[in-house]
Amino acid sequence: MGKLEQTKRNLKISLRKATEKDIPDLISVEKKLPELKIYSAAVTEKDWKEEFDKKDAVIYLILKDGVIVGDVSYEKRNKDKAHISGLAIDPNFQGMGIGREAVKLVLKDLKGVKVIELATHPDNEKALKLYSSFGFARKGIVENYFGDGEPRILMIREK
Repeated sequence: MGKLEQTKRNLKISLRKATEKDIPDLISVEKKLPELKIYSAAVTEKDWKEEFDKKDAVIYLILKDGVIVGDVSYEKRNKDKAHISGLAIDPNFQGMGIGREAVKLVLKDLKGVKVIELATHPDNEKALKLYSSFGFARKGIVENYFGDGEPRILMIREK
């Protein structure tokens, strides 16, 4: 699971497994997001160290032409259940299908998993549309999900 690649129209992206050495790059991508309240970005070294400390966390850098353009992460809770914990695309590269291709690669990575969950902000219409297109359904809403005072919509995809 070191590197995954996907080609779409002339869009070629790859996922490279991140390490703690990549924390500055992860922070850089996340800090570029325009509305941090919607994205609940991980913008500190402490945030990312906590992610890397999770036993079953998988964190990828998203690369386009060798340039870091985003990150995507998930936690495999057990053999049948996973949680997509983050997807961030540098605003300079949004609207190109990179997020869609990254989700495809993650779902390919999780092909044997029966239940995949995630949480996204109700105002993040692009994310809601993206995840719905992959068969994720709204499961409910939780107020103050990340302790940031903002609600999140819980979504689930079951096989």
